[in-house]
Amino acid sequence: MMQEPLRWGGDARKAMEEAKRAKKLMLLFFHSRQCSGCQATIAKTLPDPNVSKLIDKEFVPAMLETSEDASQELMKKYGVEWTPTFVVADDSGNEIYKWVGYLPQPDFCAQLLFAEGRAAFKSKDWDRADRCFNAVVDRFPDSDVAPEALYYSGVARYEKTNDASNLAETNRRLQARYPDSSWAKRSSVWGK
Repeated sequence: MMQEPLRWGGDARKAMEEAKRAKKLMLLFFHSRQCSGCQATIAKTLPDPNVSKLIDKEFVPAMLETSEDASQELMKKYGVEWTPTFVVADDSGNEIYKWVGYLPQPDFCAQLLFAEGRAAFKSKDWDRADRCFNAVVDRFPDSDVAPEALYYSGVARYEKTNDASNLAETNRRLQARYPDSSWAKRSSVWGK
């Protein structure tokens, strides 16, 4: 059975109302008709069934054209300076995470999972945050966000248990897997 295409709303207020009702996050896609990265995102990334499935599960999506007057206030609110920009916000409109630029399907999915983890982290749901961050590392180990996800996985486990050995183990994993990342440098003090 073929999955029905994901429907993107065009109204951030309606997206917020739906997010409250459905207990989901908002995914705001700021785009421009002239933007080649936006065109590639719309043509290649968003139609991918893996992307659609992740968005449909956890997010209420809204696509906002930057040239329209209705988008101007939101662009200021979220500091949108370039397209494409994706903003993940809670059901009150508070920004949780944002990324800029075209990404192919695997990297886009990694960003979505990371954003879900950041939302769980913000609400102190340490188990869910850890699961999301580890899913990024396990499923998308070559994505740019994977080292950061591994870092925050350790922080979530530490926050849950207050056991510093979780931080030391995270440092070991970062040094082994992503030794040249800034996240390995940041965690280097945990290994001492």
